[in-house]
Amino acid sequence: MGLFGRFRREKASTASGEPRKLSLRKRVAFIMLANLIAFCVLALLGEVGCRLFTPQVEYGTLPDWMLGDMLRFSADIYLGWELQPNRLDHNSAGTRGGEVTREKPRGVRRIAMIGDSVTYGLGVKAAEAFPSLLESKLRHTGTGSVEMGPVEVLNFGVPGYSTFQEYTQLKNRGLSFSPDLVVMTFTPDDVETSPVIINVGGRYSLFRNQFERSGLFNNPAHWALFRNSHLYRLLYKSAALACVGAEQDFDSVFVQPEVGWKNVCLTNELCQEHGVEFLLVISPYLLPYVTEEDREEMQRYEKTLDRIREFAARDGLALLDLGPLYDRHVGRLKLKPEDYEHLNPAGHELVAEALLERIGALGVER
Repeated sequence: MGLFGRFRREKASTASGEPRKLSLRKRVAFIMLANLIAFCVLALLGEVGCRLFTPQVEYGTLPDWMLGDMLRFSADIYLGWELQPNRLDHNSAGTRGGEVTREKPRGVRRIAMIGDSVTYGLGVKAAEAFPSLLESKLRHTGTGSVEMGPVEVLNFGVPGYSTFQEYTQLKNRGLSFSPDLVVMTFTPDDVETSPVIINVGGRYSLFRNQFERSGLFNNPAHWALFRNSHLYRLLYKSAALACVGAEQDFDSVFVQPEVGWKNVCLTNELCQEHGVEFLLVISPYLLPYVTEEDREEMQRYEKTLDRIREFAARDGLALLDLGPLYDRHVGRLKLKPEDYEHLNPAGHELVAEALLERIGALGVER
């Protein structure tokens, strides 16, 4: 009787022309649905407008060193690129040097060297790079008698890598080789924000990840939108410029030593979690400078590198600063006169000697 009575009342209300009142829940749902439809329509119109009038396809061109047999694009978008395995003097594991097994043999001590082209040894043979030289020196020290057991030094250096990429590489790959010590080389351009490469419309796009430490801009949803939406890339670009200052160009280098240092600290913490020793190596630019313009540009980076030295002293990280060594051998270590970063074979030899002494002080030989 109650249901039948309610039906009659609703029918009478409808017949009399009185509007039917929606419940609060239905009204909220209706408003949300209307807003969602409006948002989708505006987003669609904005996407079409961007594609027609301001296409956001590519933020930077790929440098020449990314072409050829040295590197390939990585499936890990946080790495962007990686060494080509089984090419040049790379092994099947994608590191520089001879073949290594992922499982560490019993009794072997392993050192993982992470860094950029300086660690990789760009311009010299693999056997002339300081990771290989260090391995030989650790196995045969002093008069040539074998003082340590078997030692393997794995060269994870990749040209162009930043501290963020080095941390990612160690976390996702390097630790699976069970190193006893991780040596991270910090070069002056590591104070820049990290580059990122993704496939945009069939073209590889290189840009600076201004929010590399932000979870809001480092998750699958962000990368999917960035890869597929011109409107989203335009909004991201606007947000980045708003944060760093409108006077900067979006493609320009952003110098952020604090961000670079945070990645160093994350690497150190990662090593501590796995019971691995950690050593930071600072490799400054090489003197002398050729032109006054070069001097001004390089000194800007050297000043930011001083911040890294301050951070290392403040946080008590194990450190090897190659600056004094480079100062004692000015003009003798450069691969080319115009190259302020890469060492010649004599420079790699001196760095290996310095590493041998510093690693001994860490007690890794015991």
